[in-house]
Amino acid sequence: MKIVVFADIHGSVSGMETAAQIAAIEKAQKVVFCGDLFGRWASNEQIARIAQSVDGVLYFVRGNNDGLDERLIDGGMEDNVLMYHFGRKLFFTHGDRYNGWLVPPVLEQGDAVIFGHTHVGSLTVRNGLFALNVGSFARPRDGVASYLVLDEQGATLCKLNGERLYFLPWNE
Repeated sequence: MKIVVFADIHGSVSGMETAAQIAAIEKAQKVVFCGDLFGRWASNEQIARIAQSVDGVLYFVRGNNDGLDERLIDGGMEDNVLMYHFGRKLFFTHGDRYNGWLVPPVLEQGDAVIFGHTHVGSLTVRNGLFALNVGSFARPRDGVASYLVLDEQGATLCKLNGERLYFLPWNE
């Protein structure tokens, strides 16, 4: 199983096209968009069309900037998504409500909270939980556009060219 995670695209059509290409290159079985898909200055219909054309099972988490544009996503967006993979619960959220410091009550030792919102990627273990920030794909605040890959070995934060930035094994 491979899950690819993107966040904070903020209406970048070229960013969304790149995300679709990366999901295909990574051969992701599941793709999660952790919010702030849409922006005020771009064609949100085009963003939604490209996002929904990505191969794999798609999950859309609502970000604090998605607003009424979520209606463009078939079935809308969720506040969060909970999955069970790699021997643990994976809680996907945008990061404005839950994150590595504000932990959802459904998580236990060894589980993971996956989020964006800050536009800075990081992979840490905090109080026994994996706190995985995907960073921002189109508007990184640290100058490094990134996405996240989750698989049987652990979490890998990657640059857009696929280069590994950080790896955090599940057995950490």
